[in-house]
Amino acid sequence: MRGEFMSSKLNNTKEMATSLAWFSIWPIARTAMLLVFRRKLFWLLFAVAMLSFIFTFGAIYLLATLKQELPQMARFITSILKDLDGSGTTYLNFMKLQGTVMMILLAFAGSVLAGNDHSRGGFMFYMSRRISLVYYALGKLLAIGLLVLLITTIPALVLFFEYGLLGDMAEYFRENFQIVFGIIGYGLLLSLSIGLLLLALVSWMPRPVPLVILWGGLFVFLPILSSVLAETLRDSEVNLEESSWRLLDLWNNLYIVGSKFFGVELPLFYGAIIVIFTVCLFSITAIFFRLRYLQHQS
Repeated sequence: MRGEFMSSKLNNTKEMATSLAWFSIWPIARTAMLLVFRRKLFWLLFAVAMLSFIFTFGAIYLLATLKQELPQMARFITSILKDLDGSGTTYLNFMKLQGTVMMILLAFAGSVLAGNDHSRGGFMFYMSRRISLVYYALGKLLAIGLLVLLITTIPALVLFFEYGLLGDMAEYFRENFQIVFGIIGYGLLLSLSIGLLLLALVSWMPRPVPLVILWGGLFVFLPILSSVLAETLRDSEVNLEESSWRLLDLWNNLYIVGSKFFGVELPLFYGAIIVIFTVCLFSITAIFFRLRYLQHQS
């Protein structure tokens, strides 16, 4: 009887310790984000990202006003500017545009988010607090994901509700409620895939200059290379967007898969899924190999 009581008490203690360990993820993420928020460069790039949001916000408001006063002109403008018609494509393309600034921001913020832990002893501090490698990695991944959501997903949700509130609210939300799930799904896809890739690169290259160069190569050089190869090596009867060389562009692959959340079918969908899954798998492997090595070194 006493043995059963001790065993039950031990199990309860383990469960409590596990639950408390999960709570350690948020302080790690919060500390990383506060370090980024202290940098003036972050606020400069964040302001640039918000410019496109403010422009789109104002354009939607102007279009709603025209629908009430000059409906014919509003329909004409909407037919020309498909990105302002309130469909899923509106928010999909907006998030893609925001992602361009997000990539630049993460290139400079990556070393602050995790790289400084390796060069300034932050990683040893976390390990001395008996924090698991898994919880440490999840905390850093959460910080990156929250930055991605802050720049892409939250502004897109604000635009969605603005579009509905300025028009026929009940009809718009009833017919387009699934767009909310598309915005959230695309945002989570970006947060997870980009977060894993950035954390893997930062783990192996904590210094900012090599990180920026490699990050630029992945999201600037590879897209250009894929476009050139697709244009020169594709068959004449194959459309440019259907060329397999386009799969070299990771950002385009995320856009292809993200389009599915909004009900938009694009070529190379299954190929894009394979590429993204492979990148995430290699990133996870690289993260834990590197963190395990640093743990043994400390």
